[in-house]
Amino acid sequence: MRTPPTDPSDELRRSPAGGQRSRSGKPITGEQVEFDAVSADEADDEELHAIILEDEDEDGTSSEAAGTITESPSTPAPAPPPVPVRQLVLIGAGHAHLQILNWWRERSIANTELTMVTAFGQVAYAGMLPSTLAGLYTPEEMLIDLPKLCERCGVRLIVDRANRFDPENRVIEFAHQPALKFDVASINIGSVPAEEPLWQSHRVLISVKPLPSFLQRFAVRFRELVEQWRMAPGPELLQIVVVGAGAAGVELALCLEQHKHELELPADVRIIDGNKTILNGFAPRTVRRVEKLLRVRGVDLSMGSPVADCDDEGVPTLVLENGERIRADLVIWAAGASPPMALHGFELPKSPRGFLSTRTTLQSIADVPVFVAGDCADLEFHAIPKAGVYAVRQAPILWQNLQNFLARRPLVEYTPQQGFLRLLSCGDGTAILDYKGFSSHSSWAWMLKDWIDRGWVKKFQVK
Repeated sequence: MRTPPTDPSDELRRSPAGGQRSRSGKPITGEQVEFDAVSADEADDEELHAIILEDEDEDGTSSEAAGTITESPSTPAPAPPPVPVRQLVLIGAGHAHLQILNWWRERSIANTELTMVTAFGQVAYAGMLPSTLAGLYTPEEMLIDLPKLCERCGVRLIVDRANRFDPENRVIEFAHQPALKFDVASINIGSVPAEEPLWQSHRVLISVKPLPSFLQRFAVRFRELVEQWRMAPGPELLQIVVVGAGAAGVELALCLEQHKHELELPADVRIIDGNKTILNGFAPRTVRRVEKLLRVRGVDLSMGSPVADCDDEGVPTLVLENGERIRADLVIWAAGASPPMALHGFELPKSPRGFLSTRTTLQSIADVPVFVAGDCADLEFHAIPKAGVYAVRQAPILWQNLQNFLARRPLVEYTPQQGFLRLLSCGDGTAILDYKGFSSHSSWAWMLKDWIDRGWVKKFQVK
């Protein structure tokens, strides 16, 4: 490459007022200096090029001076502001929310963080609980480890009790954790047995809810009874009572009756319920079949008067509404379905029964970004039983509507099914099947129930 002439001042072309132009054809301004073209002979065959005159600071660093040619770099376009990450919160680890965790793992919602809030780090599958008492399953087989499941699905987990839910300000307050803001929330915390103030205030009354702690609470009380009987066996049999004659109560009674035989424990099992018949809503043929089985297995029935109180001074005794007193050494409370007391802190519209009032889209009837599924919801225009199968069927609609709401698309409606398959474990390797008037008591019904239950739990267990 050729160098510039040795005396640049001889070659400078200063811009006259008339507008002298450079080789490029552009006007030479008073702030620019450029060499004109010089022949190869005049430059001794050396290439000519423009010289940019720069002033030099005293310290040797050069600074751009007026009258120099500078080439400013192109300014990059400003980056767009980051889009805020939206917060989707699942309150409760019910059947519907468990399915959403797995669907989130397969296809999460863009620009959204999913958080699950639950009071327990484990989930116990209710469908396997009675059979676990009968020894047909180990406790580990019916439990789901939420920290492992959430980690696998890329979901943040908060194990704490939600004390207050403020939908207007979109804030959830906890017993021990800092408050959490949300953009959209879904509630699936289930129900509890009826008369919660009663069974909460007496140690001898063991509620099936909360399910994750039931086995431990039952084991403590049952161990006490067995030790007392072995230390001072008497002529009287121990009295085991199940309060509630629905599907859960009947299953528990049959499985506890089987359990007492395995332990060779001298005990009677009894069912108490305020209704006059067992298994409300089941086919009459199924009810007759189960009543006969209870008589054969020695399970007594006290029907027509609900439990009004418990006298646990001395020998524990249940006091019925009609005044009858029944001795009860061990009481499992599985009567009806009531809203959890935790819902008192949820500032959302409620039905006359105290459950959260919900549209057919599973959105709260309030104009807030809150959805509700499972037992804790009372659906507008539909009176559906409090059973886990409905939460399972609601899950796809809930998942679709959470996505639609965030994408500002129309919501879809949930239509409850008219009937569903019921399977009751008898604790002895057989089960009662009830479906649209058809009834069966058989070992193949148990195999079907076992296959369904194991398959359900396996979807959420992480090794």
